Amino acid sequence: LLLCVLFWAGAAQAQPTNIAASLVVEGPAQPGKTVMLAIHMRPKPGWHGYWSNPGDAGLGMSLDWILPDGFQAGAPQYPVPQTLLIAGLMNHVYKGDYALLVPLKVPSDAKSGSVAPVSLDARWLACTDEICVPERGRMATRLRIGAGGKPDSRIEQWRARLPAPLD
Repeated sequence: LLLCVLFWAGAAQAQPTNIAASLVVEGPAQPGKTVMLAIHMRPKPGWHGYWSNPGDAGLGMSLDWILPDGFQAGAPQYPVPQTLLIAGLMNHVYKGDYALLVPLKVPSDAKSGSVAPVSLDARWLACTDEICVPERGRMATRLRIGAGGKPDSRIEQWRARLPAPLD
């Protein structure tokens, strides 16, 4: 783990090759409302990413949003992870496609019919059972402000993978 942390900054300029990432928007957003964004992660076969609490080893994602004035990204919501035990260390991972959901608050003065650029610089750790590679990527999308339009059906599928509330 310490080795991964030490090399994190040095590998920051490498393009992601083991876990592809993209930013998906739920659909058009109304002024003053919240729209869901998804950070869609697609590991190559044999590779995995980490939950927000990676367990005994690994690292969670680091997210730096680039948003227009007045827009606010909420805390990421992670799907339920799998457990991975290696050399007695318990890890919380994702071995297949997964998505983090992030609520995005649209300011009430956003103009209907406009388009807002939304970008994200993210860093994550991609691992196999033998090696780990720090990766990073810039993701971007354009958010249409206003009513109408067809929502992305994948958001509901990803929402169903979130942990159920305890109450």
